[in-house]
Amino acid sequence: MSKKRFGSRTLAALLAAATLLVQSTPLTHAATEPEKPAVESGKPAEETKKLEDQFKKQEEAHTEFTDLGNSYASKAVNRLAALHMISGQGENRFNPQNTISRQDIAVLLTKVIGLQPTEIEDAAFEDVPLESPYAPYVYGLSELGVMNGRSEHTMGALDPLTRQELAVMLSRLMKEGSVTKVAGQTPVAYSDEEEIADYAKTAVEEVTNQRWMQGAGGKFNPTGTVTRAEAAVIAERVLDARYQQAEQVKYKVDVERLSLAAGTSQRLKVSSISGDELPFTPIFAFDRPELGTISADGTFVAGLTAGKGNLTVTVGYKTTTIPVEIKDAGKPSVEKAEDTTKTAPVTSSNDSATKVDESKTVVEGEKPDADKGTTEADATKPADPKEEAEEPAKQDELVNIAPGSYTAVTTFGAPDSYFQELEKQYPGPVGGLVTPTEDWTGYHRQFGRKVTVELDEAKPLERVALTFKQQKTSGITMPEYMEVEVSRDGKVWSYAGRAVHDVSAKEDKLVTRTLSVTLPDVNTRYVRVSFPVKVFAFARQLEVWAKTDSEWNNGAVLLPPPNPAKLEEAKQAGRRVENMLLAYTGEHGELGTWTKEDFLPMVGYRTVDGYMRDQMFDTILFLPYQTIPATKESWTMYMNDLFGSNKQLDALNQAMREYNRLRGTLYTTPTQENVVLALPYPNANQTNFGQLNEKKPSLSFNPAGIGEEQAYLNRKAALEWYFQELMKRWNKEEYAYLKLEGIYWFHELVEDSAPKERQLIRDMGSMVHDEALRYYWIPYFGAPGVSEWKSLYFDKAFLQPSYYSDKPVGIDRIQGVLDVVNKYDMDIEIEGDWKMYNDPKFYQTYYNQLVATHKLGMDKDNVHAYYFGSKTLLESVKSTDPVKRAIYDDTYKWMRGRFDRTEFFEGSEMP
Repeated sequence: MSKKRFGSRTLAALLAAATLLVQSTPLTHAATEPEKPAVESGKPAEETKKLEDQFKKQEEAHTEFTDLGNSYASKAVNRLAALHMISGQGENRFNPQNTISRQDIAVLLTKVIGLQPTEIEDAAFEDVPLESPYAPYVYGLSELGVMNGRSEHTMGALDPLTRQELAVMLSRLMKEGSVTKVAGQTPVAYSDEEEIADYAKTAVEEVTNQRWMQGAGGKFNPTGTVTRAEAAVIAERVLDARYQQAEQVKYKVDVERLSLAAGTSQRLKVSSISGDELPFTPIFAFDRPELGTISADGTFVAGLTAGKGNLTVTVGYKTTTIPVEIKDAGKPSVEKAEDTTKTAPVTSSNDSATKVDESKTVVEGEKPDADKGTTEADATKPADPKEEAEEPAKQDELVNIAPGSYTAVTTFGAPDSYFQELEKQYPGPVGGLVTPTEDWTGYHRQFGRKVTVELDEAKPLERVALTFKQQKTSGITMPEYMEVEVSRDGKVWSYAGRAVHDVSAKEDKLVTRTLSVTLPDVNTRYVRVSFPVKVFAFARQLEVWAKTDSEWNNGAVLLPPPNPAKLEEAKQAGRRVENMLLAYTGEHGELGTWTKEDFLPMVGYRTVDGYMRDQMFDTILFLPYQTIPATKESWTMYMNDLFGSNKQLDALNQAMREYNRLRGTLYTTPTQENVVLALPYPNANQTNFGQLNEKKPSLSFNPAGIGEEQAYLNRKAALEWYFQELMKRWNKEEYAYLKLEGIYWFHELVEDSAPKERQLIRDMGSMVHDEALRYYWIPYFGAPGVSEWKSLYFDKAFLQPSYYSDKPVGIDRIQGVLDVVNKYDMDIEIEGDWKMYNDPKFYQTYYNQLVATHKLGMDKDNVHAYYFGSKTLLESVKSTDPVKRAIYDDTYKWMRGRFDRTEFFEGSEMP
């Protein structure tokens, strides 16, 4: 065995796990309860299903150790157990006070530092034979000089580990891992310093300064044994130090662009800005293998085809993009995109108040290519001969070992049966995604996919590649990125790189890209690729390239993706909003006109016998219908209607005066109703918004002809004008019983194709916050941007579940919505419409969401928004039918935490 350091050559990058990027377009069609599609593979379906379930359980697994109690180590133990870095000792017991052996600490430290287990041919230690599961870990640390044997032929594998031995191991790991040593402000003087062995004194000082190990009662206790609880706490500190390194790493690439003649090569040099060794190995990726390949050491070899590509360099958490251009090829450049004559279908809604994305390009329930002149076969096969990808550059001494492997496909979030049913229409080849064929496999919404490949045995891998296409007119978009993870055992996963591309979200021509990540010296059996899905993503030919020989340098260190922890929102002094009702206004006659009588049973809970017993909705969100045009004239008309007499805001003010009179608080402590007002959306297709200044032309929001920057500035100017006018009108009215609480961003997704959309959203957030108002958003289930809501400056984001389409949804959809709410720390929108009064299935849907949220405590612990179409809940208030009336009463009970139903409605059940 050759001893090898793992400095800049051998530490691999760590990047955070993919956040639920998400899909676009709300649900507008039926949801049934279809059977879940089988996972396609070259192996028996039952075996791939078993593998899929195995990985899903591992993701969700959380061992509840029965003997931790209030142990100081419980947090560390649970975190490491969730990452499969540490385990119990049977019967759900961790045995925190037991000592940890030398071989156990070898496994734990190898995992937290990120070392790949060593491939060994000879066993140097008699007590660590080749067949021992500890051998790859013990010999890996031994090769690095981190762990030495008790003698030439024994490791003392089962011996308890002493504290000074652990200090020495940690000190050596710091050096090997390029961990910056912290200098102690004041040297810690342990009262038992004389008991510390000479070989360990410096190490004890280093780990003390690093705060990885600290004594108790002024003593270090060097010869005391390390308990399993202590080992877990120390290991978590090391892991956090590695994560911090990944976040703070500073590096540079010696070129900003790469321009090569066909058939030539150039090596990229990646170095630390400080001049020290990089703590992580640079990982390289490329999106056009037909133009060339990038090796693990950064050497780019150009092929014979001219064209442009996108090279990605990842170090730690940081990613740098290097544009690549290949010139002087023997054949024409590969075009960026290809023309397609396909046109987008049109969607419609039965309820004019239903929230529908006007930019939708796919009709739910239809195929992505379900437009005129397109056959079903076109959806999974290239629509044009030009689409066929160029042959990749020759893979010297490499073989694609993916075909025939077991594969498992899981969703980023909870699977949704409705979306899976549509996805069945694009199953891809019989052998699964690893089959080398031109057939496309389609993936529909559900945030994204993790495709796991189980190889027959561990192999030294070189590269992982997957091909995607974009055909925006058919609703198919290119995933923004692809990430790769690897694992030796299918449990402990290590991050192994990210690939991106330069295909614009606005590109409407057909484009294909093969995203390829070069692996930095890993020998593994399991490979996982992850990519986000908006509406539809089409992929084919998942390739895993391995070296034909068995040479392996034991060089890479791959840290695991961070264990995602739910971020707790800071407790605000007094909850300003608890239950917010959406009130659509403007146009639409009576449906868009709210009166005092309409509002009164909404702001206060009115009993059957007419008593105003309590407050109902404490906040009203006024928003226009989705049909409002993006013109100055329409926005002005909407604002005039909003501030009109005896309706909308004025009607709400009157209703609140009457509410206070009925409650006896009118002249003592009158209650004010919170109001949230909406910003209309400046649709990027608008070319003639209107003039904000008589001396200047009408604003265009469309980047065509004026450029993206000017289109963004025009959209921003229009919104700033509207907000200023809105505030003037509000301040002028001086409503006595209303309080302006916040502003609502009207669009229900982050529109990637709109000019600088995220910047615009943040600009509006800053503008709103300058007025001491809160910024609200209600994206639909699966909308792009859901996972980003906090970074977009929103104070509150409610997830719109989209339950009320043409057909009811199943309980799994309800659970999926709640999983997303929990995952991204969102609040929930309760949803109903007129169909719940007449259709048992939709009645069940309404109550089942109340049951599901009640069982999770969301009726008590969350802020809530409520969507009832146009005044739908008023029908319940006025109804003499006890079943209809109960909907209003039970909604009030749910608000107050007094809803007591715990069983879901099933079948055709309806009172």
